Amino acid sequence: MKLYRSRLTLRSASASHWQADTIFGHLCWHIARWHDESRLNDLLEQCRRGKPPALLSDGFPRDYMPRPILPRAGAPQHLSKADRVKHHFDVKFAGQSEWLTLEGFNQLRRGETMTSLLKEKDVELAAGSRSISKNQVDRRTNTAGGDGGKLFDFVETILPEVTIYWRIEDDWEKTVGDFLEDLKASGYGKRKSVGYGQIESFTFEEFHGLDETPPRANGFISLSRFVPAPNDPTDGYWDIAVKYGKLGEELAVSGRPFKRPLIQLECGSCFFDEVKPDWVNRWYGRLVDGVVTQDQEKLYGFEVKQYGFAFLVPMRIAL
Repeated sequence: MKLYRSRLTLRSASASHWQADTIFGHLCWHIARWHDESRLNDLLEQCRRGKPPALLSDGFPRDYMPRPILPRAGAPQHLSKADRVKHHFDVKFAGQSEWLTLEGFNQLRRGETMTSLLKEKDVELAAGSRSISKNQVDRRTNTAGGDGGKLFDFVETILPEVTIYWRIEDDWEKTVGDFLEDLKASGYGKRKSVGYGQIESFTFEEFHGLDETPPRANGFISLSRFVPAPNDPTDGYWDIAVKYGKLGEELAVSGRPFKRPLIQLECGSCFFDEVKPDWVNRWYGRLVDGVVTQDQEKLYGFEVKQYGFAFLVPMRIAL
């Protein structure tokens, strides 16, 4: 599998987070509409067998990377008191910073001390969100109603540029490129029909900035949320998140669009594992069944799956 990087320049805020399973859902809708049915079945069948032909990361701001979920390192004992205090505050700031530069990320992957952290103002420029108030519209009258209607809070994600990493088999490269063209034309996520998730331009090219296997690598970091398979490693550091998913496109207004809550491991989770020369062809996670009820699947006329694979990058995890 080859490593690719796509950069999407946005011209609007997004109403959905740029998470791998949501992006994969868009990819499946694209294949269903613009390719024959066998192409989508081929993709899902390979995922079902645990050999996905295309793996993808979450979407990150610009060229920044997620901070690995690792325990805080203590200050070396040989430092002076002043240097230990400085080290304490540096580590504390590192724990509060959500993003790293690619240089700092690779430095941490090599097991080195992390020095190229973002400054606070740069984090704000890289990514952000805001909560705005909107009027609830009465669909019977198509108005906000009397007294200004009912207000509700709505969260927008502000990302001027989104970077997504891919590992793709050769015969799927064109499919992914066509998908990005389609995504540019249609928009991303919920409320795209009213202007959210609009894409100005994108690039899609091979990338080698994550190819290096660090010396004495002893584990991996995942650049996507994922759902572990039964035989995946369990020794590591991670956080969990609960995904309250919803079906996309026309099924989003089907009357029964909601999926069951799904527990995922957060992007940035790290696990100890033997790193072999063929690591680029390895993966954790799985395609998840049972995210909707059988009655819902009968209503839709097809099975619903949830993407739950990890996008792996080898690293040296300090012991």
